[in-house]
Amino acid sequence: MKRLIPILAFLAIVGFISQAEAAQDTCGMSVTVTVAASVSVTDKPLTFGSVAAGDSDVNDAPGCTVTNNGEALNTYSLQITAKPATWSVKETAGSTVWNEFRLLGLFTSSSPPGLTDFLEADDIVKTTQTAADVSIYAITAEDTTAKGYGCTEDAVRKLWFKFDAPSGTDLTNEQWITVTVYTQS
Repeated sequence: MKRLIPILAFLAIVGFISQAEAAQDTCGMSVTVTVAASVSVTDKPLTFGSVAAGDSDVNDAPGCTVTNNGEALNTYSLQITAKPATWSVKETAGSTVWNEFRLLGLFTSSSPPGLTDFLEADDIVKTTQTAADVSIYAITAEDTTAKGYGCTEDAVRKLWFKFDAPSGTDLTNEQWITVTVYTQS
């Protein structure tokens, strides 16, 4: 037993010294997670039916279903990407004129929304991309789960359009307008 005590004492001292000499350091790292941004638009094509010159109408039910089928948190942007050749797009408030139309978009849970739910100050779809936010393409008082921004994976939104017809036009047969829905993550 007397031989064991010096050995234990020696090991305790060596262990203490080894612990006292221990050091630490950190290792930093950088990582970028790649996610797929993707959007799906269904329930198309939309129809308005016949709209009298100078009048407005909201597209027929059920509106468009816009689904975030990617892996990123998405904000949607809208852009008119095709229109009748002789028509121009009115991108401001006020009355339309000859061969000029205005289109307004709205992400909402109202089904269908009323004409007055669309605001010329916030909801005009332009020929350049405009991103949705708390008031753009939205009913401000509605919950964020109805709006076109902050859309999580698999989130579904309903998108409606209001068409303000030209005050007059030389095109009296059915016309096509294309709106592209972009996703930004």
